[in-house]
Amino acid sequence: MVNPMNFNSILFIIIIIACCIFITACIIKRRPDMLIDFVLRACFGTAAIYLLNLALGLQGYSVNVAINGVTALTNGLLGLPGFLLLYGISLYYAYT
Repeated sequence: MVNPMNFNSILFIIIIIACCIFITACIIKRRPDMLIDFVLRACFGTAAIYLLNLALGLQGYSVNVAINGVTALTNGLLGLPGFLLLYGISLYYAYT
């Protein structure tokens, strides 16, 4: 059986490596617009998570998405589908 803590550490390392490869590819191709898009999606997605958590909390719902590096990477890489994915996972675990 896989230790959940060890699995999370391995998953986080894989995400870091994927982001480093993505950044390196952007620099090599001299496409800074891709890097800027990633940063903007990550920033706006994180701000949207904060605001939606605040609004849902004021309405009394218990669905919250944590703001951390993984959620910022998910928003940065996937954009709006990543944002919806995070809330979909949160809803799934909140009501099962």
